[in-house]
Amino acid sequence: MPSPVPSGPRWMAVAHGAIDIRGSSAFAPEAEILVVPVREAPPLCLVGAGAALWRRLITGEIITASSADADERALLEAFDAAGLAVLAEAHPARVVDVPPPVLSSPMHELVYALVARVAEARGIRCVFVKGPALHRQGLRDREHSGDVDVWCEPARCDELATALERWGWRREPDAWWGTEVHHSITLAPTEWGCEIDVHRRIPGLTMPDTEAFENVAHDAAPLSYAGVRVRVPAVDAHAVLAAVTLVRPEIGGGTRTPAVSDAARDVLTRAPGSPARARELGAVPVLREELRALLPDDQLADDGVPRDWWWRAQPDRAHAYWHALRTEPVGTRVRLLLRLIWPPDAVALASARRAGDPSTSATRARLHRIRRGLREWLRRSTPR
Repeated sequence: MPSPVPSGPRWMAVAHGAIDIRGSSAFAPEAEILVVPVREAPPLCLVGAGAALWRRLITGEIITASSADADERALLEAFDAAGLAVLAEAHPARVVDVPPPVLSSPMHELVYALVARVAEARGIRCVFVKGPALHRQGLRDREHSGDVDVWCEPARCDELATALERWGWRREPDAWWGTEVHHSITLAPTEWGCEIDVHRRIPGLTMPDTEAFENVAHDAAPLSYAGVRVRVPAVDAHAVLAAVTLVRPEIGGGTRTPAVSDAARDVLTRAPGSPARARELGAVPVLREELRALLPDDQLADDGVPRDWWWRAQPDRAHAYWHALRTEPVGTRVRLLLRLIWPPDAVALASARRAGDPSTSATRARLHRIRRGLREWLRRSTPR
């Protein structure tokens, strides 16, 4: 008769994502497993005896506190301290498989897994937008993206960003935070080498923020990154979001180019059902030209206007900020205007960095910011 399976606690492998990197040219020959601990720390690489023991835990081998020998106990205690193993009967982050990477950048893949686990632990629903999922869904040819974009419940955007900061990111200062103009929080990496954008909305949709998120989230599709299940928009919704992002105006960027329109039209034609989804989400006003070949004229008459489109099309930041300010409630405009003219230290210094200004003094950075704004305003406002 087979031996009975011991009851009670046993050692099990845990992680917020793990990838088998054996044979990868991006890592040293001895590297075997790239893993995100369940403690707040950057990824670790397992090699040799450590990797072998961790694999034994994954395959289901029963190792209890009493059955481990001295060498195993030392490694298991090190795993426990690092957040890679626990002595327990169950754990929500238990690892049962270590797949090979599905993305060309294993570190980016681990970021997807980590963000999904951090959101899940707090009960924050989210979908990952843009990025390599577009390639996996056949919506674009390019595979890699430089950052990770996650769209979460609008009311919990700040909560998710704060939770991720503790894992090795720094929130980029933004004078518009807390206003309707602000659509995402940018998290710059301190250790991971991959930026995260936490979105509370996707600019360009006339549907209200919460309704738009619910519309996309209700039929989001599962993908697996680093052994962790993540959710991405269904193909038709993702095509619409990608097209809207492609045609979104950039301050000072001028009019939409034929190449941009062609790219947006291409992504829409790759997804059956995208024209109907564009109507659902209120994306017809910004994609009308790209949808002309896909929808009859009587379905292109949506006259809604996204609140964050006009100001983005302005020729410079000074005019863009002025138009954006006018979209805010009257009672908050004076406070916002003062914040834009004389922003907090962190915002002033970040603005200086983006402008190529080497100022290290917040006061000097503010003065230079005012000078740049006035110069832009007068240059565009003076008749020629």
